[in-house]
Amino acid sequence: MTAWLLLASLASYPATSSSYVLHPPPAHAPSGGIRRRTSPPTSSSYASFDRRRNRRHHPHHAANRFRSSSHATAGRRWSVIASSSSSSSTSEGRGFDDDRRNHHHRRLGIRGGRFTYDDMKSLESRLSIVEVEAPSLLASFYESRLLSFSVVPGSVGDQISVTSTCFALQAMYATGDPRSTSFADVVDADMSRGSSANDDSMPPNGRRGDTTTSSDASTRIPIRKVIESVLRANWREEDMFQVPLLLYTVMYIDGDGAFLRDMDGDMCARMRRLIEATIENRPRRRSGISQPTSAYITYLITRALSAQATKSSTARTDPAMSEDDGEESEIIRRDAVLGMGGLPISALPMGAESSTLLALTRCVEVSYNELCRQLAYRASGDMSSFDIMRLAYSLLSYIEASNAMVGTAGLQVVPGEGPASGTTVRPINPRLIKSALSVFFECQRADGMWDQGQPIYKSFRRTGRDVGNAYVFAADTVGSLLDALPAEDFRPHLEGLLRLLDWIEERRAYEVIPDYCDTVSGQCYGRPLRGWASPHMSGSKSSSPVAWSTAQVLTCVSRMRKVVRRLLHVDVLEEFRGKSNQGAPRLSSWDRLLDTDLGDPNGSDHRTLKDVLEQRMIRPFSDAIRGSTARVPKVGIAYSAILFGPPGTAKTTICESLAERMGWDFVVIDTSNFLEDGLTNVASRIRYMFDRLGSLTNCVILFDEIEEFCLDRETPGLAMESRLLTTSMLTQLNDLRRAKKSIFFLATNRLRAFDSAIIRPGRFDMQLAIDDNAIPSKVDADMIPPCD
Repeated sequence: MTAWLLLASLASYPATSSSYVLHPPPAHAPSGGIRRRTSPPTSSSYASFDRRRNRRHHPHHAANRFRSSSHATAGRRWSVIASSSSSSSTSEGRGFDDDRRNHHHRRLGIRGGRFTYDDMKSLESRLSIVEVEAPSLLASFYESRLLSFSVVPGSVGDQISVTSTCFALQAMYATGDPRSTSFADVVDADMSRGSSANDDSMPPNGRRGDTTTSSDASTRIPIRKVIESVLRANWREEDMFQVPLLLYTVMYIDGDGAFLRDMDGDMCARMRRLIEATIENRPRRRSGISQPTSAYITYLITRALSAQATKSSTARTDPAMSEDDGEESEIIRRDAVLGMGGLPISALPMGAESSTLLALTRCVEVSYNELCRQLAYRASGDMSSFDIMRLAYSLLSYIEASNAMVGTAGLQVVPGEGPASGTTVRPINPRLIKSALSVFFECQRADGMWDQGQPIYKSFRRTGRDVGNAYVFAADTVGSLLDALPAEDFRPHLEGLLRLLDWIEERRAYEVIPDYCDTVSGQCYGRPLRGWASPHMSGSKSSSPVAWSTAQVLTCVSRMRKVVRRLLHVDVLEEFRGKSNQGAPRLSSWDRLLDTDLGDPNGSDHRTLKDVLEQRMIRPFSDAIRGSTARVPKVGIAYSAILFGPPGTAKTTICESLAERMGWDFVVIDTSNFLEDGLTNVASRIRYMFDRLGSLTNCVILFDEIEEFCLDRETPGLAMESRLLTTSMLTQLNDLRRAKKSIFFLATNRLRAFDSAIIRPGRFDMQLAIDDNAIPSKVDADMIPPCD
C-alpha cells in the first residue's frame, strides 16, 4: 500500500502542485519568467482536474506566485521553475489575493516577483531588528529564584516550566555559542562544574532562595544551573512532549560535553530515565498508520535520538581522579567512562546504542510512509484526510533520522550473518523533500500562518477551554525546517518567509506584570513583558506574551536570518566568480605549498609564512568551528594581511591554499572589477562592491594589485579624483575589517605606493613579505624530480 501511495504522489504530484528545478531561461522568455515541468496524468480521473489547475498555473494568471534567483550584474541569470497549486480546501484565509501580494511587493521593493540582492538585504535587515531584541525579551521571562523560565513570570508559584525553559535555552543557542552572540551580556554559558559547584545554597530540588530578579543588570543567567534545575524538576516520564524535548535540549546545549561528563549520580539517573522513556515510545512498525503519538511528538523523539546518536562518543577516564578519594570518587570515576552520545555509562540504559539505532530505523520507516501518504492525499485532492502539520513533521522526522543513520549498513539480527534484509536505511529522496516543502508553503494562509493541523497529543479533545497550547505553533515548524534543510531549498519560498515575518512584526504582544501598588494613590506598577503568543490562543491570553511562544519566534527569526545571509553569500560569490570549498577543509594544496622565511633565517625570532598563518588565522578559526556551537575567537586572531613581494611569488596561490586549508570560500577582486561600470563610475562601483563583499561569511577575499585606488594622497601632483578614491577605500576597508565575517588580503608588488593610512594597523593586522623562495610552490609536486 505504501509503495502505491509513493508512486501515486510522485507520478501525479507535479501535475497538480509544485516542482522546482533550476535552468537558464530560454532566449524567447522574459527575464525571470516562469516555465513549468509537468508529467502526464496517471489516469483519466485526473484529466479535468489538471486542466483546471493548469489554467490557474498559467504565467499570467493573477493567483500564480513565483520567485526567481537573479544577480544584479555579472554572473549567469537563473530562473526558478515553480507552479503554485490552489487547494480545493475551503479553509478560511487560504490563497493569496492580488492586494496582499502587491502590499508585500511595495514593502520590500519587489518588482516582477523577483528577490534581488537589495530585496534580500532589506529582508535580512528587518530580521536583524527583531533578533537584536532577543536577549532582553527572553531575559524578561527568567526567574532567578527558580533558575528557570516561566510561561508568565510570577504566575506559577514555585513550579518550574520545563517546556518554556527548554525552548528559551534553544533560542539562546540558535545562532551559536551565546558567548559570541548578542546573548553574551545576558547569559553565563560556562558549562564546567566550577560554575555551580560552589553554590552551597542550592537545595536538592534545584531551587535557590535568591529572590533577585533578572532585571538586575549585574546578574547573568547561568546556563549550567538552569539545566540542573530543569533536570531536577518534577517532569513526568509518561509526558512524551516534555521528555524528548528536555533530552534534546541538554544534548544540544552541551556541545562539548562538559556538563554531561561531570554529572553526579542523581543527574545520571535522571538522564537514564529520559533516554529509556524516549526509546520506549519510539514508532512501531506494527502500529502502521495508527501510531500512538502525534507526528509532532514523533519528531521530538526522532530529534532527541538523533542528537544522541550523532554526538561524538569517546571513552576516557579522568586522570585527575585519585584512587584514595573514597566511595564517591569511585562513582565519579566509573561515570567518567563515556559511552554513546558522550554520556557517562551510568546515564545509559542497557543496550542503549542498539536500541537507539533500531528506534531511528523505525523513525525513518514510519515518517517516510506518512510523508508519502500525505503527499498522496494532497495530490488526489482528498483534503479531508490531508493534514499540513503531519506532513511537515513527517518530513522533519524523515530528514533527522535519515541523516543520523548515514554510514550505517543495516541491523544484524542473527550474530555472524551480517545485516538482515530490509534493515538498510536508504539515502534521502531529494525530490520528495522539495515536493513536501513546496506543499507546506502552498498551504500558508494570507496572514502568514498555517492551519492548526493535528494536536500535539492525539488524545486531546476540545472541551471549550483555552486550548491554544494543544496545537503546534507554526513559527516552531518553520524554524525546524530552516534548521534541517539547506538554505538553497528556501529560495523559491522567500515570499512565504516574508509573509511569516509580517505576522511576527504585526503580532508582537505587550503586557505589564504588576509587582508594586502605591498605598496612597492606589496606582500599580510593574515590569514590561514583550513577546508573542500562539495564534491558537483565545480570550484574554491571545494578547499576552508567553515564554515558549516568544522563544519559538526568536529561534525562527534567527534561523531565517541565517538562511537569508547564506543566500546572499551564494549570490555574491557567484557574481564575482568565486570558488566554493563547501566548508570542507583540504590539506593537499597547503601541504604542497613551499614555505618562505620571514626575516633573518638565523635570527632568534625566525618564523616562516606558513607558521604565522597557522597561528594567527588557521588555528583560531579551526578551534572556533570544530564543535557544534561555534565560538568566535577574540585574542590573537588576524582578519586581514598585506602580502607584498616581487611578481610571481605565489601570492594568489598562498591565499587560495589558505582558503582550501580552512574550508572557506575564495574570491579574487582585481582592478577589472572596479572598472566594470566605467572609469567615471569607480567611486559608486567601490561602494557597490564592498556592500556585497560585506555579505560574505567565512570567505577569504584577495584584493589583487589595486594600488591605483589606494595611492598615497601626499604624492605631489596627484589628481583630486585619486585622493577621493583613496579616502573612499579607507572607509570601506575599515568597515570590512570591523565586520569580522571574512579574512581578506591585499597582494601588491608596490607597497610604497599605498597611502600610509591604508597600511596602518587596524585595517590590516599583518604585513608579510614574500620572497622568491615561494616561486616553486606553483609547480605541482609530481613534476619535481626526486633528490639523488
